[in-house]
This record gives sequence, structure tokens and C-alpha cells, in this order.
Amino acid sequence: MSLNRSGRIGAAALAITMLLTPAFARTPVRKIAADMAAVAGARDMFWQDCVGADHPGILLRNDNLAHLRLTHDELGFKYIRFHGIFHDDMEAYREVNGVPVYNFDKIDAVYDAILKTGMKPFVEIGFMPHDLATGDKTIFYWKANGSPPKDWTRWSDFMAAFARHLEERFGKAEVESWRFEVWNEPNLDGFWTDGNQETYFKLYDTTVKAIKSVDPALLVGGPATAGIGWVPEFIAHARAAGVPVDFITTHTYGVKGGFLDEHGEGDNKLDAAPGSVSDDVWTVRRQIESSPMPGLPLYFTEWSTSYNPRDPIHDAYLSAAFILEKLKNTEGAVQSMSYWTYTDLFEEAGPPPASFHGGFGLVNREGIRKASFFAYKYLNELGSQVLRNGDTESWLTREGVNFTGLIWNYTVPDQQESNRPFFRKLHPSTPLAPVALSVSSLQPGTYRLTLHRTGFKANDAYSQYIEWGMPKDLSPKRIALLRQLSGDVPETEIVVKVGANGRFERIIPIRTNDVLLVKLTRMP
Repeated sequence: MSLNRSGRIGAAALAITMLLTPAFARTPVRKIAADMAAVAGARDMFWQDCVGADHPGILLRNDNLAHLRLTHDELGFKYIRFHGIFHDDMEAYREVNGVPVYNFDKIDAVYDAILKTGMKPFVEIGFMPHDLATGDKTIFYWKANGSPPKDWTRWSDFMAAFARHLEERFGKAEVESWRFEVWNEPNLDGFWTDGNQETYFKLYDTTVKAIKSVDPALLVGGPATAGIGWVPEFIAHARAAGVPVDFITTHTYGVKGGFLDEHGEGDNKLDAAPGSVSDDVWTVRRQIESSPMPGLPLYFTEWSTSYNPRDPIHDAYLSAAFILEKLKNTEGAVQSMSYWTYTDLFEEAGPPPASFHGGFGLVNREGIRKASFFAYKYLNELGSQVLRNGDTESWLTREGVNFTGLIWNYTVPDQQESNRPFFRKLHPSTPLAPVALSVSSLQPGTYRLTLHRTGFKANDAYSQYIEWGMPKDLSPKRIALLRQLSGDVPETEIVVKVGANGRFERIIPIRTNDVLLVKLTRMP
């Protein structure tokens, strides 16, 4: 049995030893039982519907497009949502001698690039072009204008021209499969003029009428609010005003604000409540069902561990288990949970200042996969049929005769300080009672058993980065090493026999905030 450099038993060797131990031979254990004949139904793929990005200009960069292709190919996201499609750098609207001039060439280039990856746009309508804005107040490093239009008729004409152009350029059937969300977080000052609800409702009404005048089948919704705001009011307004709503969108994050870091600067802290994120999702679902428009699709178009673009919790291995825990607890309430975002190439707060800087992305600026990436990768590798399951922190699935299980532990850390100081330190995981996995009703024969793990120092580039002293930039050699450390090499890959009783049993070690992917693949 091999030892690693610190003198501990190597993780792979430990896993193999325990996997070869008959299940239930040790106590206590966490029992997980899968019956291949007990199919509960098809998998709910709501988690895969959409993913977030920053602004369209950065989407045309080769490195960003490479990250997007990786995200699509390995994680399977269907739609992409981003800010600023009408930001001035896209040159879609300007006024020459007081006359509106439209130019959709750059928007076309962005949508072409997205479609080539196999994804579709989830169109966030905003922000306001300078020549149409009532004011000059902006937010973000790239200066997004949150003003209402100075001329509502010109805004309406612009929206109709935009929709008409998209259908002419990309085809009516294609654009009818897109979604159009009116604005972003209008309940926050800066994102929208004083966070004014009445003016936002006027924006929604004007926009949806203009778009639907081109094609009533185009899908339009809102209110795209922060912190699940305004949903009952928005639906009530739409019903009273007689304007269509095809879906509801809003946002939630898994942190609390109002904290100070070790330097006395504003910071966030992980919300330790078991219902963080999921309670918000179910609240909005109940609001919809008790509204005059029950049954509307619900899309959370932003969510993650934190709304802070410089929060190291995004880089920490805990994020993988957090993602799975919250997705499991929102299943059945929502049609989309759009993770914010797929890459650290993100400029709301300015260009990414370091290789790991607490950016939102599933991959860092060099394209190194974070632990959070593997939560989605493992979800994408599950089978299409869900098996009945009494364990709350797992998905058990089948695909034909093959079994795949996704098992995790989410343990909120003992966190006495805010996120920036806390998640810039190493936090080794703690061993838990092992998983006693049993799978029954398998076809007898030979199977390949593989086990993948994400957790502390397993697909965990960030812990190594901390041990290096968190350098601003990484050498090519160190980048290559982090790619190797996050290469998702199977921890265990062995051949096992399933006898005439069709039963497989094994003990699998698990630690706090570990994520395990277990596969039984029948061999010819």
C-alpha cells in the first residue's frame, strides 16, 4: 500500500482497499440502496438548462469561446445568458443628427459564436444605449447604463426592429426557441433607475408588446429581480395591464451580506441555513401557483454560492457539494437554475486580477477546472432514468443495464469569519462513516467499476494554489500541474463480477464535502 508525501495512505490505495471490502462489514455506515428494477422516472434536467456569462464583447475572445465550448461539451448546458447585449460597444443603436440608426452586425457575431457551440441565447434585454438613455449613471467596469429610455416610442421601435432582424437573420423557428428576459435586477439601484418598480413595469409592457408585434410566439418574461423580489407584484401588474408573460425569472445566492473581512472591508458569509437557495426557489414557485397565472415556467437566471465577484468560496472545493445539495433540494420547483457563471473571464469588477481570485466561473481565467465544474460534469454523466432512493444526498440512475450513482456530503463549515479570510486558508476534510452501496437487479456478468472523487485535494486545484502562497500569476509549469490535478482521473477502476443474484455491494470511503461518481458499466 503506497504512502503519499505526507506519510498518509494514498487516497487511491485506500479507496481500492475499501472497495474490495464486503459491504456492511463495518459500522456505522451510510447505507445507499439502488434497485435497477425500481425506476422512478426520467431525470429532471433543469440544472442543465442554462449558464451565465458576463457581457457580449468578451464572448468573442478566443480564450472565452474555448471555455464556452468546454462548458457545453463536458457539462451539456443548453442556453447562455449574459448582460449588455445593447451596451454601446455592440453599436446596435445610435442617433445621427437625431435620427435612430440600428446596426446588429456585432450582435450577429456573438449569436453566431454561441450557436456554433451548440448552445442558444437566453436574451437578457439591456442595458440602455447611451444615445437612448435618460441619464449617464453607469455600473460595472464596462459601464452599463441602467437608465430608462428618453423616448419610449423609439425604444419600442428598436425592440421591434431587433426581433424582426433576429428572425430574418437566424430564422423564425430558431428564434422562437430562444427566450427574451426584460432587463437585469431592476429592483436594485444602479441596475435600473432608483430600482423603480413602476418604471420597470412600463419598460416590460413596452418591450413585450414590441417583440410580440413581430411574432407572438416569441417567449418573453421577467422581472429578473435580485433576491426573488417583485414576483407577485409583477404577475398582478401583467394581468391588470393585459400584457403576456411566458415565464418568470429571478435570482438567489447562498450568502449573507453585511460582514467585514480581516481588513475591515465589506464581505459576505456563507449562509449556513439548510434552506438557503432552495427556500427561495420554493417560495417563488408557491407565489406563482397562488397567482392569477399558475403554472408559469420558473427560471432562476442567476444563482451560486455568492453574488460577490471576488469571493474565494467560488474557488473552494466545498462549492461542488453545495451545488449538488441546492439542486437536489430545488428539483420539482423550477425549470432552470442558471449557474452564474461558466468562466472567470468576467469583467464586472474589472479584468480578472489573479489566476484564482474568487471569480464566479466554473473554470478559472486559464481554463483550469474548479471543483464546482465537476458537480456539473458528474450530473451530466448520470443515466437517463432515476431509481427510487431514500438517501437525500445522492442521485441513483440507470442507462440500459448500466448503473451510475452520484453521492455527496454537504457539511457547512464552522466559519467564525467572513468568506474572504476563511476561504483563503486550507480546510482539510474530515472522514465520515463510509457509504455502504448496494445495487440489486443487475444483469449477471462482468462490469467495470469506476469511482471518481471531487473534494479536498481531489479535483481541487485551489488547495494547491493556496499552498503555493496564492501567487497572482502562474507559470506554464504550474498551470500544467493544476490541469493534471483537476484531470478527473478515476480514483478506482477495476473489473467486478455480478453473480446470478444480480447484486453488487461495496464500502466506499467519504469525507466532508466529498462528491463521488460511481459507475458500473457492463462489459461485453
